[in-house]
Amino acid sequence: MIWQNHDSKPLGEPMFKQIRSNAPRVWAAITLLTLGAAGWAGAAQAQGQDSTPAERNLLILAELLPGQWNNANQAYFDRRRGLPEPDRHARVHATIESIEAPAFGPHVFLWTQETTQGEASSVGRRIASLHLGESADVVVMRHWFDTGDVLAQPDLSGVQPSDLQRTEGCDYEFRRRAGQFRGQQKKDACRFQWQGEAVHTNNTIELSPEGLWFFDHKVSDKTGERLTGVGSGEPYWLERAREFHCYADLPGVGGGRDEPFERYENIVLHDKGDIHWFDTREAEPRRIGLMLQSVTWHILNEKDSGNFNRNSMVIYTMEQLDDGTVKEHGYAFTEPKAERIGINLKWMLVNCSMTPRDQARPAL
Repeated sequence: MIWQNHDSKPLGEPMFKQIRSNAPRVWAAITLLTLGAAGWAGAAQAQGQDSTPAERNLLILAELLPGQWNNANQAYFDRRRGLPEPDRHARVHATIESIEAPAFGPHVFLWTQETTQGEASSVGRRIASLHLGESADVVVMRHWFDTGDVLAQPDLSGVQPSDLQRTEGCDYEFRRRAGQFRGQQKKDACRFQWQGEAVHTNNTIELSPEGLWFFDHKVSDKTGERLTGVGSGEPYWLERAREFHCYADLPGVGGGRDEPFERYENIVLHDKGDIHWFDTREAEPRRIGLMLQSVTWHILNEKDSGNFNRNSMVIYTMEQLDDGTVKEHGYAFTEPKAERIGINLKWMLVNCSMTPRDQARPAL
């Protein structure tokens, strides 16, 4: 092959010498370009590195867990259905908040649960942490229980696993199932002593954006009898609660009338049966109660017609009388996902909103 210049004349010996003398630099440049292209290809591949399903699901679980959870609707409809006492669920309110407790890992939560059965109530605290499981689709939740008041302190950053109680074999393995996560203990692996008796559990926890279901079934190793949980064996069904900021005006001035009134504010209520009582500043004080309840129907209220009852957000007003009885004054209702609700009884006006008034932004 004969190399030619731009004038299409044969290249002479001096030109060949020049090419040979520059060859090392030419090949070095080609090598750098080749390596650079390979590097760019590697960088492009790095942008598409995939995780396991569990790595993604762990982040979703960590986002879904925090909040307030309450089974007010379940406890109410258990009574309304006339279920026998052993089949009725206790009232449970759980608060789950993300905390910094490095000794337990990067995804750590304080789980505080208040249980009310009749006149008796109890509060339990635990730390729940999320970890990747052995399988690519499993997220593990571990529980450390507080047998004293360790988790009642405001700063939990220094708490150690040795400060709490954890039983091997009692972890929950979570897998995604349709629109929720189902966590299950390994069969017959969770064994411990409870009230002086050897027991085991095969409990589950299920979590969706709006619901938290769990079993609390302890089974006697000796007799096989279930010792805890409702008689029907149904799980506890807690719903996510939303927090509202309310005020009440007495009297309930409306229509722009220029009349004096007293305002009672800084009232915070969640919408799963939370109640707030306050004493009025009248010459003869009255004790007024406000309650919010986002009602999730468990039954039909019009069985004969077959009409379907739609869920509602309800605000109730009541008054505690001198004889200890409670008088219901009235209620108003709206869509269950409404972010504001109010009622004006003329002698009292109540206004509730998820956004505090000092944070409401102007809008056209």
